[in-house]
Amino acid sequence: MSGNLSDTFRRCHCINATSLSSSWGVYVGVFLVLWMGLADRVQAQSPGTPVPMELPAYIDDHGDTIPVAFLPHVEVRDRRIFRSAAERKRFDRLYWNVVKVYPLAKAAGRQLNELEEELKTMPESKHRAHCRKLEGSLKKQYKKQLTELTVTQGRILIKLVDRETARTSYSIVREFRGSFQAFMWQGLALMFGSNLKSTYELQEDRDIELILMMVEGKQYEIPYKYRN
Repeated sequence: MSGNLSDTFRRCHCINATSLSSSWGVYVGVFLVLWMGLADRVQAQSPGTPVPMELPAYIDDHGDTIPVAFLPHVEVRDRRIFRSAAERKRFDRLYWNVVKVYPLAKAAGRQLNELEEELKTMPESKHRAHCRKLEGSLKKQYKKQLTELTVTQGRILIKLVDRETARTSYSIVREFRGSFQAFMWQGLALMFGSNLKSTYELQEDRDIELILMMVEGKQYEIPYKYRN
């Protein structure tokens, strides 16, 4: 009985030893693989190993190579400080007026571009009739909005049309309706204190431009008349 127990113990001991030896080999193998990978990574990150890199550059008149870096567009704006409550109130009123007429100015610029493209595809003899037809449809679409504008909003709209089209309202009427119609509409505008020949100036109208930056946000673009 004792002999059988001894044989059994020896067999179990041999099995455990073999299993331990096999497991130890696996552990050593895994350790070596991990260590070699870590060593390769440390060597790759070593400051003594140069990493090739391509950078845009140009050579100046003295033969020196000057690297060039292209930075993203960044807008820097100062906080608007109002000197008085009355000035703040005037700005708020201007903001309201600009926001109300700006969509109309954008639509005018879009319609003018579409009209010019359409006129290119037809003989000149049909231009006037096509313009009259378009005028009728625009009146139906925008008459209510235009008739509800105040005199101040009308003046701002005239400026914004020039901003969006690089043309004064007077030149647009004269080009598509003729000099007589332009003269008549200009006379009517002057009676109400407006001027169809008014232009948009960045310095003079900087408050309007600031408001448009606030409204457009990331979609803000330089005025069309200043892009070329």
